[in-house]
Amino acid sequence: MDVASFLTQLGQVLSRTATTSRELEAIEFQADGRDVSIRVRHEPHGTSYPPLAVILHEVGLTCREQGVDIAQLRRISFLPHEVRVERGGSAIEPGEVYCYPIETTLGPPIPLPTPLRAVSSTLGSSIVASIKS
Repeated sequence: MDVASFLTQLGQVLSRTATTSRELEAIEFQADGRDVSIRVRHEPHGTSYPPLAVILHEVGLTCREQGVDIAQLRRISFLPHEVRVERGGSAIEPGEVYCYPIETTLGPPIPLPTPLRAVSSTLGSSIVASIKS
C-alpha cells in the first residue's frame, strides 16, 4: 500500500471516531507505520483550520511525488500556522521535513457606518463637509 492510500484510510478511521484536524497535535508513526500514536491538543485549532481529509490528501500526494514510503514517516504535526511532516532518514541520507503553511480566508470586510469629515483648503479658506455613509 502506498502512503497516500494509507493516509486516506487513517483519515477515515479517525473521522469514524469523530477526530478532526482541529483537535490533533500530532500523528506519530513507529514500527514502519504499523504503530500509530495520536496526540490530542488541549485547546482546538480555530474553525478555519483545514479538514483532516484535505491535509492527509496533500501530504499523501507529496509523499508519492517524493518517493516516501510508509516506513519513512515519523510524525505529522498540526501546528497553528503550518502542518509539518517529518520523514526519517537512512544510513545513506538524512531525514527531511516538509512544511505546509495554513492559509485562512477571512472573508470580505464588513462595512461600518461612520461619518467622515472631508476638509478642503483653497487659498487659506476651508470648507468642512460631513459625509455620511
